[in-house]
Amino acid sequence: TKQAKHAQSAFQIEDAINSLDREITNYLVDISSKSISPIESNRHMLLMDSIRDIERIGDHFENIIELTDIQVLNRLSLTDEALEDLTIKTVDNAVQALNLNDKELAREAAEQEDLIDKMERKYRKRHILRLNDGTCSAQAGIVFVDIISNLERIGDHAVNIAEAVLGNRV
Repeated sequence: TKQAKHAQSAFQIEDAINSLDREITNYLVDISSKSISPIESNRHMLLMDSIRDIERIGDHFENIIELTDIQVLNRLSLTDEALEDLTIKTVDNAVQALNLNDKELAREAAEQEDLIDKMERKYRKRHILRLNDGTCSAQAGIVFVDIISNLERIGDHAVNIAEAVLGNRV
């Protein structure tokens, strides 16, 4: 939305994610010192990996907020929000799949990886064309490329979560 109040809320959410990451990781480390069944051990590993991915997603969203602040401050115009919409949907599906242990939802999230990667490549190519024809400034282009790069990485972490739910993650 490019509104300061939303950026502040997002930074608060990122702080909460970091705090929860520490607390949950400490709890999971405590559990690992106990005798747990093989099924519990698998779930434990899934949660350890997934909490790390969720924390990294928060870091990338924080990067995007900072880039959006630069965009607003410098009055840079950016387009192509489809990748953002797809990535957020993928994250939502992956986290819900983890929460519900829903393999179908996890499959849907995992299937988005190729599409996210293709969209990133397409937007990078479009960006180069805009730079070449002068419809995009170099400064706006740097912000745009950094945003789509962060979105692609967010998608990768969401897919990691989905694959963990599916049992495909090593």
